[in-house]
Amino acid sequence: MIGSQSLLSWTFACYGAGAVACLLLRPARRLSVLAGHLGILAGAVLGAALALRVLLRPSAPVEAELPQLLPFVRMSLRLDPLSAFFLLVICLVGAAAAIYGPAYLASHGGAKGGSVRGTVQTVALALFVASMALLVCAADVFSFLFFWEAMTLASWALVVSETDDGEGTRAGLLYVVMAHAGTALLLVAFLVLAERAQAFDFAALRAAGRCLDDSTRTVLFFLALAGFGGKAGVVPLHVWLPRAHPAAPSHVSALMSGVMLKVAIYGIVRFGFDLLAPAAGPLPPAWGWTVLALGTASAVLGILYALQQHDLKRLLAFSSVENVGIILMGLGLAMRLARTGSALSGLATLALAGALLHAANHAAFKGLLFLGAGSVLSRTHERSMERLGGLARRMPWTAWLFLLGAAAIAALPPLNGFVSEWMTFQALLLGGVRLGGSPGLAAAFAASMLALTGGLAAACFVKAFGVTFLGRPRSAHTEKATESPLSMRLGMGLLAAVCLAVGLFPGGVVRLLDGPVRVLIAGPEPSRALTVRGPLVLSSGSAPIGSSISVTGSAALLLAIFAVGAVVFAWPRAAGRRLAPTWTCGVSPQSRFDYTATAFAKPLRLVFAALYRPRRELVRGEGSTTYFLTGLRYAGEVVDLAETVLYARVKHAVATLSRGVRARSTGRIHGYIGYVLLALLATLLLYGRS
Repeated sequence: MIGSQSLLSWTFACYGAGAVACLLLRPARRLSVLAGHLGILAGAVLGAALALRVLLRPSAPVEAELPQLLPFVRMSLRLDPLSAFFLLVICLVGAAAAIYGPAYLASHGGAKGGSVRGTVQTVALALFVASMALLVCAADVFSFLFFWEAMTLASWALVVSETDDGEGTRAGLLYVVMAHAGTALLLVAFLVLAERAQAFDFAALRAAGRCLDDSTRTVLFFLALAGFGGKAGVVPLHVWLPRAHPAAPSHVSALMSGVMLKVAIYGIVRFGFDLLAPAAGPLPPAWGWTVLALGTASAVLGILYALQQHDLKRLLAFSSVENVGIILMGLGLAMRLARTGSALSGLATLALAGALLHAANHAAFKGLLFLGAGSVLSRTHERSMERLGGLARRMPWTAWLFLLGAAAIAALPPLNGFVSEWMTFQALLLGGVRLGGSPGLAAAFAASMLALTGGLAAACFVKAFGVTFLGRPRSAHTEKATESPLSMRLGMGLLAAVCLAVGLFPGGVVRLLDGPVRVLIAGPEPSRALTVRGPLVLSSGSAPIGSSISVTGSAALLLAIFAVGAVVFAWPRAAGRRLAPTWTCGVSPQSRFDYTATAFAKPLRLVFAALYRPRRELVRGEGSTTYFLTGLRYAGEVVDLAETVLYARVKHAVATLSRGVRARSTGRIHGYIGYVLLALLATLLLYGRS
């Protein structure tokens, strides 16, 4: 049997071997791309096996030393249960992307004749997946920041490599600027903590964090929250996400949205619950309430903006903002309830377990949806839902798999999204009851916003599936679409199987959460605090039994209704049926009669007009008089408020400052000498007063 350390070494050796093989075999047409993806697949399978070993048989963490790059830099890895859980999530989606990738690149133009683009994308993909896996295993500051930057640069290369137009370049620039701004904040937080610890390994940082005063601890946490929150796509730091994710190749979008955002969540969890946790007593209340508020805002605003998107991949990207918000809602409540006494420890466990499980669930169903969108894009070369339609007849496997992912993300039973969202909803409601007063009211309000988010998510993905796959084709490419290759369907099928397995057998997944929760909070393990009541629902042991039974019964009743309806619908009729074209006032049915994405979203745009602030443009082409029109063009757009209210003002302020600096940069040496003398005088005055 291979030891854990050897398995860890082989895991990352496979990623490296895939990248090297891709470079060496580049002249061999598509063989180089296939070899690179096989290396990624092998690394993902070995990594998943290692993660499951650590989660199912927790013992001493797996540790390993990395080669010393600089004389004063010591880099190491440490795989504890929390790292193993996120490593498992990375490897599951990485394996699906590795199976899916070669056929997608071949059909989408990335692997034609051993092209440079296909090689670059494959090598960057191997580095991307490997850096994320190494990041969650990092045991010191240097390793963490090194792999954080490697993850950022590899994903940036993938974003800008997909298209030759300026869209990918602009999206990549915005992404890398936001990412490095977050890295700067993380660097400050790490260095301040390392200065207190006089060391860079996480064990020393953890010991130093327990001795910090509350004000310093809170400042460092909010620095880390801002740094990780930008990468996670937390409102209002999310503006890069709906631009970068659609610009990348679709299997890379699945990794960025399904996995990379969870790496940032891992950073928040590691910092908040581990490195900065006090030796005794609860976490500062401001942490939990801030994270809960940010999560609530991200969940509601993310799904509201997703509803108004007509680009399929952009819709999925905004939906990721919503799901990150749901994860943060669970984390925020867990921070508020952790270490506050045995009466609330069970709810803290429920909230934290729900957040971690939703992180894994979102990786599965969002990866599935992005892969489904990539199949549509590869066969139709269209991302706009207004030019799609009728694909269910032409791409039945893709349609059914996308429908399963849409039902999972809408939290419909018996799929995985329902399990984790129900756990979070239950924790918020019971937390509101137990906390009471204004804290209880805040938790209950968050629960109501989660319920609203669930309803809007269902409407959003009815639109996404219905407009894309039902009705009639709206373009020539859509009319000629065929089913995606078998390997692409297998990649989607792997993630669909995960969605079904977690939804039908949640009790088996709860055991995997015991180790991560034990590392983070002192309380009962999820397998003891949660009870499986029926095949669908996990409930807290502290919850009233009647509520759990009623929810399980409702889910079972819903399934029974669907079953009876299917039988009634499929039952053969005695009377014969006559087939004839649909009569539509003397005109044969056309695609322009079908419901469009714009029409579907219009009622909600009117309801939330104060939030959306839509832009409208009406251009009239007039003839000889104003009574005769030669043409009429209408365009509408919903702009993200964060861009108009926050970032547009920042951009204007920076531009104004830059013009002022340029006006004073005369090029005359006398002026520059004067600036130096003024700076020297100001420095002397400041030091003289101190």
